[in-house]
Amino acid sequence: MDETLRRTRREIEQLAVDDGRFSVACADTGERPMPITGTRFETDEDAHRATELACKYRNALREHDPDVPHYRFVVNEESPRPLQMASVRERTSGIRANGLPQTRRSVTIASDGDGEWVEMENAPIVHLSRDDGPVGDDAVSRQLDSKL
Repeated sequence: MDETLRRTRREIEQLAVDDGRFSVACADTGERPMPITGTRFETDEDAHRATELACKYRNALREHDPDVPHYRFVVNEESPRPLQMASVRERTSGIRANGLPQTRRSVTIASDGDGEWVEMENAPIVHLSRDDGPVGDDAVSRQLDSKL
C-alpha cells in the first residue's frame, strides 16, 4: 500500500508542469485534494492519466482509513488569464438615514478575453475561487440559488 502511494504520487509529479493548461478537480466541489493539489498538466492526456493515478492513490489511502472522502475527478482546461474582478464605488446624490452619502458599487468579473462573465450593481458578490483553485460551476450555482 505504501509503495502504491509513493509510486502514484511520483508519477503525478513527473506529469505535472509549472504552466500547464490542464488541471484535475472534483466535479462536484471543485476541490483539488492530495495528490493533485496545485498541479497542472501540459496535455489533456497527461491530466487524464493523473486522474487515474489520483483515484488509485485515494483508494490506497482508504485501505488505512475508510473515511477518506471519495471524489469524482474531472479534467479542466485552465484559463490562460486568471479570473479578474474590477470594483468601482461611486457617490450618488442621495443621503442615507444616518446622514452619510449614498454610494453605488459596480462589480465586473471577467476572464479569457471572452467578454464579461458577471456585471452587478449594488448586489452581493459571490466568491468564485479558493486557495486550491476555481470553484466549480455547480457550487457557484448553489450559491446563486441560495441568494447569498
